[in-house]
Amino acid sequence: MSNPNGVMMQYFHWYTPADGSLWNQVAEKATDLAKAGITSLWLPPAYKGTGGGMDVGYGIYDLFDLGEFDQKGSVRTKYGTKEEYIHAIQTAQTAGIRIYADVVFNHKLGGDLEEEVEATPFSTEDRTETVGEYQNIKAWTHFTFPGRAGKYSKMEWHWWHFDAIDYNAFNEGESAVYLLKGKSFDDNVDLEKGNFDYLMGCDLDMENPEVVGELNYWGEWCYDTTNVDGFRFDAVKHVSAEFFQQWIEHVRHYAKRDLFAVGEY
Repeated sequence: MSNPNGVMMQYFHWYTPADGSLWNQVAEKATDLAKAGITSLWLPPAYKGTGGGMDVGYGIYDLFDLGEFDQKGSVRTKYGTKEEYIHAIQTAQTAGIRIYADVVFNHKLGGDLEEEVEATPFSTEDRTETVGEYQNIKAWTHFTFPGRAGKYSKMEWHWWHFDAIDYNAFNEGESAVYLLKGKSFDDNVDLEKGNFDYLMGCDLDMENPEVVGELNYWGEWCYDTTNVDGFRFDAVKHVSAEFFQQWIEHVRHYAKRDLFAVGEY
């Protein structure tokens, strides 16, 4: 019977050393943590960020690279390798601790190639107010993941998988949120700044069936690969609320178990 008075520990912080040792530390400390009464651990984002081995994990680049491929200047992530991550999860679970993975679906950073697309610039402080004409822009919106070379997923990401970005190589000095051709800001998001769909990087378009399909598939892959017990969703106020409902139901159905879920709002 599960403990109704469980204790979840956030087992990382922003200034955790970038020496690749965290996953091994989890494995080493798991038994002591369980004895102290910790029943679950929230672990940091385990996949490759644009900052490579230095990235805290929220500058998300490749969801399928858990410290396995030479991308962004590093094989390991800030916290270790894929093998060390999976070993840490297994060791903690053997000690009686549940593991919750930190999942960042809102945005991508560190695109591999630039693309040109038409877009409308909106105010960074009021996303209902345009600050310029519909125009041609150039941005890092093409993700090819060359180090992974199609393993686990062959999908490449292009501008049409995103709603908005905040960078234009043709006008680097301008501060704006560029709403891309044919796109709209998501509904059912926080109303700060008029509409807080856009946070940073390349903002995923959760109305694009390819995007939702890939994230659902990644959920299955993540569960099969890591056997985590649940998820902590990052930045939920910037994503249509119904997306997370759909995603967790999809992964629970796939896993045939009740996976824990909590969102950061």
